[in-house]
Amino acid sequence: MKTKGCIFAVLFIFAILLCFAGCSMERTVVYQESIPLLPDAEQLPEIPTDVSNAEFKVSFLGCGDNIIYGGNTRDARLKAVEGGRFYNFKPQYAKVEKYISSADIAFINQETPMCGDGYDISYYPRFNSPQDLGHDLVELGFDVINIANNHMLDQNSDGLSRTIEFLKGLDVLMIGGYENSEDFDNIRVIKKNQLRIAFISYTYETNGLRKSQSSELVVPYINDDDIKRQAEIAKNISDFVIASVHWGNEGAFKPSNEQKRVAQLFADCGVDVIIGHHPHVLQPIEWLTGEEGNETLCVYSLGNFLAEQDYDYNTVGGMISFDIVSRGSQKTKVENVLFTPTVCHYPATFRENIIYPMTEYTPELAGLHAVKNYYKNTYVYDKLINYVTDTIDEQYLSVEFKEKFAG
Repeated sequence: MKTKGCIFAVLFIFAILLCFAGCSMERTVVYQESIPLLPDAEQLPEIPTDVSNAEFKVSFLGCGDNIIYGGNTRDARLKAVEGGRFYNFKPQYAKVEKYISSADIAFINQETPMCGDGYDISYYPRFNSPQDLGHDLVELGFDVINIANNHMLDQNSDGLSRTIEFLKGLDVLMIGGYENSEDFDNIRVIKKNQLRIAFISYTYETNGLRKSQSSELVVPYINDDDIKRQAEIAKNISDFVIASVHWGNEGAFKPSNEQKRVAQLFADCGVDVIIGHHPHVLQPIEWLTGEEGNETLCVYSLGNFLAEQDYDYNTVGGMISFDIVSRGSQKTKVENVLFTPTVCHYPATFRENIIYPMTEYTPELAGLHAVKNYYKNTYVYDKLINYVTDTIDEQYLSVEFKEKFAG
């Protein structure tokens, strides 16, 4: 028994040393039942080294609505590499890839299903995108793909099932679509750099479409009881909880009363960060205080990431980034919140579509944008900047952005 105790102590100390050496750099996806129970304090061996000030950090990047239209698909077909897949979407993300790949955890709201063989590629109002897109998103560096949104049933229950099956087969954490009620409450967790980050996900609607009565699939509609139950589960099995929520009114730069109500519910339930999407335009970022005095970062809407919609404000989106930090016995918290505005550029030819960081976008490019050919719409460079500065508090904007667009 003494020998076993010594071996356990040596292994435990070795694990502690590995933590300080920067171990666990690989992303690990775990589920509720696979998280080992922590031993009682009295069962732990004495630790000779003071680790009370140990710091663990995870960098997070969140991107908004990824909606694949005809021009995006045609451009991806033209960019296909000989010997590779039939579609290549990666060039459309080339100018933001460095942000995605450098984050420990990168998130995106994938707005369109990817059903695979037997389904035609389709666009508005009922989308279906090539599965090559899913492979490309993973290769770009996305770690979490959310599918809880109003288009998730565009190809009915079978299309949703096929999308879930496809994404579960990739090296990525898929949230927002669930095989059954048990799967729905099997809260998804990513373990990274010694921290466990849990994800819960909901949508306000599915465009009036409903899953078939015979299907066991769960579509996670916004429901107070589900939010309360799942937030509690998530808090009990993780160090940090992120809620993805598809909500609000399209084209509205301010959150609705219902968004504010649900956001406060998340805060009261102890959710650490809310990542919002659906309005297809930017909405504010703010801190909420929960009923226990906790602070919750709420990003009401990140706008569009990749899309081909009709108005100039639909082309402006952004990436939210922050660090998830744990220091000793302190509660894991959010630090270094930064919003990086983007412009989705698609010229009149709908070729060479690309997402630009706004600091790299130019008046010359704006003059070529396809939106100015829609219904006599205008596309004015300065207005794009104003959509950001009128909506996002300057404390969240980079020094580079503020220096370039000061005044």
